[in-house]
Amino acid sequence: MKRALAILAICASFTALAAPAAAPSATVRAGATVRLDPTAANVKRVRAALRAARSEEHKIDQIRLLGSLYSRSNASGMNDTIVGELRTLAASPSRRIARSAIYPLAQAVGADETIEILLRAKRAGLMESEEIAGELARALRFAPREQQLRYVQLIAAEQSRYGVDVMIMGFGSELLDPMLPETRQAVGELLRRTRVDFPRAAGSFGYVDAIRYAGWLHASALTEQWISRQPYEVTVMAHLDDPELDPRKLIAYLGTPEGKELMARVGRRAPFAGAVRRASGYADAHPHSLHVKKLVADIVGTWHKLPA
Repeated sequence: MKRALAILAICASFTALAAPAAAPSATVRAGATVRLDPTAANVKRVRAALRAARSEEHKIDQIRLLGSLYSRSNASGMNDTIVGELRTLAASPSRRIARSAIYPLAQAVGADETIEILLRAKRAGLMESEEIAGELARALRFAPREQQLRYVQLIAAEQSRYGVDVMIMGFGSELLDPMLPETRQAVGELLRRTRVDFPRAAGSFGYVDAIRYAGWLHASALTEQWISRQPYEVTVMAHLDDPELDPRKLIAYLGTPEGKELMARVGRRAPFAGAVRRASGYADAHPHSLHVKKLVADIVGTWHKLPA
């Protein structure tokens, strides 16, 4: 699931910036495509390249590099310097430069300031709702537990599918365990309001749609386990057993490592017989969808390995 959702993050990312720029240092040039180590020397090189940049494009590239050198462990010993530089750049009269600095800055400061920066950027027209929600979701796991409820409420207020997609990336106990009960409740309500559907065309099976649905169901079941103490498998099986459920959703979830793990944990074929039959029926009805046939064949193979 984490690998699959990482693909979604790459596909949907709003934070891609300019192409690599020429710079005074070979190290800085390489850093445009290869992540630089967060050392004081690299911070100094990138700051020098930023000052020497002759075009807006080159400057934006160096801003991206500078932001990548911020680390929560402060490995370079220069986090304060990086944040100070980003704050100055975020106030630039150039909208493109300001916008480029806002992304790394919002992830590097405290929870209250992150919210302030993002909402100010929205008011200034520098960021759209989807981007605001995505950055809030990215920062959620690093926010103090007392602030997380506000983050979830703001993500919900933006009514952003992308924000929910980012929130459920790598969703697990490391995110849910430290949360206050009211925050978990808010996460559960948000997930219930943002169910994932496939396109109306029955023959359309996109991997991004599949990843979104599988991630949503996994996150919903984990959250429900905390809220109502209902076991993970009970929530998932209730969805899979729904006779009205789009068969593409069955394929999307059962084709993930979590789906196969659930089959192994339940340990019997019978509870999955209906879902496997409907998934196979969908693959048979769309014989030209080779990727679907491969997914379903894998699901059926896993199912056949279970005791009858």
